[in-house]
Amino acid sequence: MDISPIGIAKVIIPNLPLILKTAVLALLARSPNASVQDVITEIIVVSARPMLATPAPILKSQIQSQKDWGVWGPMWIARYTIPCTGPGFLSDSRYPTPTEALRRAIEYFGNKKDALNPPRIVDVEAEWTGYRGGVSAIARRPDLPEYEQYNMLMEEVDQGGPTMLYFHGGAFCLMDPVTHRYTTSALARETRGRCFSIRYRLAPQNPFPAALLDAFVAYLSLISPPAGAFHTPVPPSNIVLSGDSSGAGLATSLHLLLSTLPRICINRLSFGGRDVSLSANAVAGLAITSPWLDVSRSLPSVLNNVPYDIIAPPSLDYTITHPNFPVDSVWPTSPPRVETYCEATMVTHPLVSPLAARTEHWRDGPPIYVSIGWESMQDEAEVFARRAYLAGNTVIFDGYVGMPHCFAMMPWNEAGRTAFNKCASFCKAAVEGSLERREFATWTDKHGLIRRVKMSSLGMRNSERRMDLDDELVDRLLENQRGWRVDLEQRLRGSGVLKKF
Repeated sequence: MDISPIGIAKVIIPNLPLILKTAVLALLARSPNASVQDVITEIIVVSARPMLATPAPILKSQIQSQKDWGVWGPMWIARYTIPCTGPGFLSDSRYPTPTEALRRAIEYFGNKKDALNPPRIVDVEAEWTGYRGGVSAIARRPDLPEYEQYNMLMEEVDQGGPTMLYFHGGAFCLMDPVTHRYTTSALARETRGRCFSIRYRLAPQNPFPAALLDAFVAYLSLISPPAGAFHTPVPPSNIVLSGDSSGAGLATSLHLLLSTLPRICINRLSFGGRDVSLSANAVAGLAITSPWLDVSRSLPSVLNNVPYDIIAPPSLDYTITHPNFPVDSVWPTSPPRVETYCEATMVTHPLVSPLAARTEHWRDGPPIYVSIGWESMQDEAEVFARRAYLAGNTVIFDGYVGMPHCFAMMPWNEAGRTAFNKCASFCKAAVEGSLERREFATWTDKHGLIRRVKMSSLGMRNSERRMDLDDELVDRLLENQRGWRVDLEQRLRGSGVLKKF
């Protein structure tokens, strides 16, 4: 995806006839999606889909999507780096380090080979984000040291309010906290809380589990701040894991990791030169929007929901990687991989694709909020929500008919605004402990009419879905998508055997 002015023009200009035709038909309520989408949404879908479907060199796209245009408007930003290296960080503690704990969790879910070479732990950059009241949209950031920016931020935060540990989307290989400042500052405004937005390592340069290790370090730094941190320890009962798209998947993987460690008898870690206790209730909640929970893109909505989504369908040509990125200094990798994020053998590992986790893996979890549209990731969101509910958790499933990927982050219509506000309300209620378990999910249409669906029926046959996405079928679809990737990766490498875990 080339988001330079020239790159955008190259994609948009050839599609102008379709965009104009869609706009006219939508205004006349005669377009294909008029019954489920508003005019602006339809125009955005036909404009964005070809742009997102046009691969550009990955490194070029990364540089473009990480450009910091400065801090403007009603937000506080305090930049902070979590120290993980250098004198005083390591200790001779008998407890495992974050890297060792992550390695053992990967092993627990079944892949000893890939657990043997975990990435090195590094310093993790982050941004504390809060709402800045009483200023215009073009107000400039005060010229103050970062710790003073943080102190100013905290003056506008309710004591005891939620701390959202936020992970940006971008297919694990793009975007940055700077691209999501509008989202995180708005979330802070609506919750009267604060966001801790993480600059985790991106693929393909840093494949799994680098991003998850960075996310884990960020969590540990909240509950046990390193020396010199701006913040005081944050109680786990005040932390909500949150994110969008692949960031939502990363938040869910972190939740799964935190809930798994006690099961493998890891209750204390060595972090920052000290021993850190892990609470059985590691967070207050998980709030995810348009979550990408299946890296393999195995389920039917990936193809069935194309007319409504900004994300193009995957190629059905299993002899090439998809997206088929142009060659640059970071892609293809050496040795070659099919996926930017992970080895082919790992696409169905639960810490890579949380959809692969079974119902019992979600037991004793915190409350969960999921918002989703009629997008390619609808099926995986429904199956995940159903499993989490059947595991005994409080799950708020908030579906929106006809809405495309990440609609809740771009509140151009009532559905987006409603979903965003519900997510913020969930974060507050999760910390307050005022959520109640529900037996029904909701689907809201463009007119605001709400249809209730039993939580236990999510992902099962209905008027739009022709099959039951039960556990047996989901497992089979996942394995099929894993299989061709393993075969292709083996051919790309020319030798060796990639064993099934």
